[in-house]
Amino acid sequence: MLIKSRDSKEKDLKLLRQLLKYNLTEEQRSSIKKQILILEKGLKTEDEAAYYINFYYENSKNWIVIHDLRLELKGKVAQIDHILINRFFDIYVLESKFYKYGIKITDNGEFEVFYKNKSIGIPSPIEQNKRHIKLLADFIDSYDLLPRRAGVKIKPRFFSYILISPNSTIKRPPKKLFDTSTIIKADTLEAIIDKQIDKQSTIECLGLALKTHTLSDIEKFAKKLVSFHSPININWFKKFNIKLTKNTDNPKNKKYFCARCKCDISEKEAFFCWNNKEIFKGKAYCLACQRYYKKH
Repeated sequence: MLIKSRDSKEKDLKLLRQLLKYNLTEEQRSSIKKQILILEKGLKTEDEAAYYINFYYENSKNWIVIHDLRLELKGKVAQIDHILINRFFDIYVLESKFYKYGIKITDNGEFEVFYKNKSIGIPSPIEQNKRHIKLLADFIDSYDLLPRRAGVKIKPRFFSYILISPNSTIKRPPKKLFDTSTIIKADTLEAIIDKQIDKQSTIECLGLALKTHTLSDIEKFAKKLVSFHSPININWFKKFNIKLTKNTDNPKNKKYFCARCKCDISEKEAFFCWNNKEIFKGKAYCLACQRYYKKH
C-alpha cells in the first residue's frame, strides 16, 4: 500500500530556471545551473527507484510504501528517500543514489565515483543511511508511535539498502575485506528481500509469526509517521545572494512577486492578498502560497 509519494519539486525547478533570466554574475549563473542539474538528477534517480518499489509493493496487502520523508528531531534532520514496512514491523530504509559513471568501493570501505577518467572520493552512503536509521528509530521512540501487544511495545527491525541505477557499474572489494551487500541495483530489491526472508531460521520465523500485525495496524503507524513530514522550503534568492527589486532586477519588469517563494505573480493575485490583510498580513503571495497561509 502506497502511503506517500515524493514531494513535487517542479515549483523549485521553475523558479530556478526563471532566475537565470535575471541580471546575474557568472558565478551566480553557474551555481544556479549546477543546482538545477543536481535537482533533476536527484529526482530522476528517486523516481527510477520508486518505479521498482511501487511495481512490487504499491498494491501489496503485506507492505507499506513511503517515499520522500523528511524528519527533524532535536536539531538533526533525516531526508529519507524510501521506506518499506511489512506486517512484521521490518522497516527497510532505502537510499537511492545517482552515479552516472559508476562507483568504486575500496578495501577499506571508502567510496569513489568515476568522472572523466578520474575517481573522486565521496561520503559513504552506507554510513549516511545508518544515520538516517538512527534518527528514524529515535524519532519513533520519542513520539511513541509504535503499537503495543498485550501492553508491550513492538520492537521493529531496521534494514538498510543503497539503491543504485541498474545501468551503473559497481566495483566491489572482496567480501572478506568489506561487506558491500547493502549496495544493490534498484531492480534487484524485491529478489534480495525475498532471499533474505527465505534465509531466516525456523525459530526466527516463529518469532515473526507471533509479532505479525494487520495491514491496518501498519497503515496507522505509517500515517502517524508521515504526519511529521517536514518539507524544506528553500529561499533560492537568499541562497544565491540575489537582491530582488520590483522594477529593475525582474527581466520582465513586473511589479509583483510572491513574498514567500519570490516567483512572479499577477496584479490580480497581489491585490487579492492586500484586500485580505487579516489572512496575509499585508503581503502578496502566489496561489500556491496563498493556500499555505489559508491553512495556517
